[in-house]
Amino acid sequence: MIANGKPARRPPTRYLERGKRAWQVLAAVSLLASPALAARAFAQDEKPEAPSLPEATDDQAPPATDQFATMEQEIAELKERMAQSEQERLKSVSALSFNGYVDFGYFAPIGNGGVGWIRDAGNVVFPQYKSYSWTFLGDLLATPVNSRDEVASLGNAPGITRFDSINSSGAGGFVVNEINLRPRYQLSDNAIMRASVNFIPRTGSDFALGDFIEADLAELEYLPTKDGKTSIFIGKMMPIFGIEYKERKSDQRFGITPSLIDRYTTGSQLGVKVRSKLLDDWLILAGAVTNGSSTTEQFHFYSEIDQNWGKTLNGRAAISIPVGHLFRNDDKLEIGVSGEWGPQDRATDNAGKMWFAGLDLQYLNANFSFKAQLIKGGSPGEPDAAQGVYGLQLHPSGYAEVDWQVLPQFGFILRSALRDAIVTLGTDRIYITKEIQYTVGARVVFNPHIVAKVEYLHNQEYGGIPSFLDDIFTSSLVLAF
Repeated sequence: MIANGKPARRPPTRYLERGKRAWQVLAAVSLLASPALAARAFAQDEKPEAPSLPEATDDQAPPATDQFATMEQEIAELKERMAQSEQERLKSVSALSFNGYVDFGYFAPIGNGGVGWIRDAGNVVFPQYKSYSWTFLGDLLATPVNSRDEVASLGNAPGITRFDSINSSGAGGFVVNEINLRPRYQLSDNAIMRASVNFIPRTGSDFALGDFIEADLAELEYLPTKDGKTSIFIGKMMPIFGIEYKERKSDQRFGITPSLIDRYTTGSQLGVKVRSKLLDDWLILAGAVTNGSSTTEQFHFYSEIDQNWGKTLNGRAAISIPVGHLFRNDDKLEIGVSGEWGPQDRATDNAGKMWFAGLDLQYLNANFSFKAQLIKGGSPGEPDAAQGVYGLQLHPSGYAEVDWQVLPQFGFILRSALRDAIVTLGTDRIYITKEIQYTVGARVVFNPHIVAKVEYLHNQEYGGIPSFLDDIFTSSLVLAF
């Protein structure tokens, strides 16, 4: 409709109705689309889970206490399995073990045919001893060629027959010093059996073999305490006098030869001994009751089986000071005193007493050691030489030794020893010894199982004994296992 030349306006109600219908359509569409959109949005936000794991819910989650309990149980089971494995490993290790060595060497006597003594014929040098049938000057064991203290030659002393195991008659040569075998068996957790057997190949004669066997150790060690610091030994065992017995074997000794006083302190003893470390290892105590003294078997006094009812009492006390904490290492200083007292070796009664007293000092660390020992003693002997009981006057004697492993492969030894003694056999013979011995040596360590050593020993008489040349050069190749 046109009025006054202009188009007429539509009534506003018609626009309202159209708008109302449009809003109704939009509302209906939004209601239909909203569930699908909501599901699609939820699917986009949700994280996928591993198909092998169940869907966790708050009701299924285990409490924290249950988780800890499960972990503790698993740890306990692991410990039990480890303990069982360790027990099986220990069972698989044999209780029996062996070690030992082969000692092979070369020696060369220098002067006096390798003999360490001379005879004072007619008692020209010592007329005060003219009441004895024979007077000998020097030291029978001054020319050792090995750790066994066997000498190049014992010489041909009149009026007596000796077993001269080397007997080189002044010549140098090769020698198998010793083959050593040491079995060890763990009898129980606190009981150990040990033995040491030496095989010594020597020259035979008159269709007889010269080789011989020596059993120098056969003992039981029992540890009565849990800390293992107290030991009880029964059998043929190492002595407790001084410190030199600790290195009497070739694979344990830094050098080759023993000192001039080792014959009094390193011999095996048959009996019972107790050793203990107290006060955090600062105090070491040892005591023993044995058949005889700690002299070596080849010397004048040793007797393994007693012929008298008396027994020898042995003791040692030492203070061990760990000085290494001052230098942040394992250095140790040890000072000890030793003593022995009992019936004379080889005597058939308890009348005469044999005694020794000693003082020792050692400073030890990983590659350096200083060792010193002083000893004196005596034994009255028997007037009747046929009984074979020797008398002894051992004046203060001893040695000082430095062992220095300069490099892992190379080390050297310096030692000075002195022996001042008179040994008698009735009025048949007298041995007068005033001897100073200087030892210099070196060692080369190829590995823990192969060690080569060399030594030169110079003997010097003093105190009125005429000087004579009786030096010795010796060497040793120790193959240890």
